Amino acid sequence: MSARISVTVKGPLGIDEPDLMLAELERQTGVVWRPQPVDEGKVLNGSIAEIVMVAVLTKATEVTVQAALDRAKQLVGRWRSERLDPLEMTVSEEPAPDGEAPGGPASTGSDH
Repeated sequence: MSARISVTVKGPLGIDEPDLMLAELERQTGVVWRPQPVDEGKVLNGSIAEIVMVAVLTKATEVTVQAALDRAKQLVGRWRSERLDPLEMTVSEEPAPDGEAPGGPASTGSDH
């Protein structure tokens, strides 16, 4: 069984911010994250943008998934606190569909 953790970010984003966020999530959680396309795609002109970052973890132990989820929530809290106009961010965890391997297609839910 595997689990999917998603971080959704909405708001004005700089050109490099999505890549920096992905890199920091990977460093801090120890799992591979990937961007997931959204209907309007990445908007890099300083206007409102939405990105979804997804990690799929094999649920070998509940502690590993919970630790990654907790660390992602801490990062989201820190990113929001560093802004005068905080981004809208959510973190969610849900079971991955049967047969979904780490790094495979994913969709999101919301819970923060």
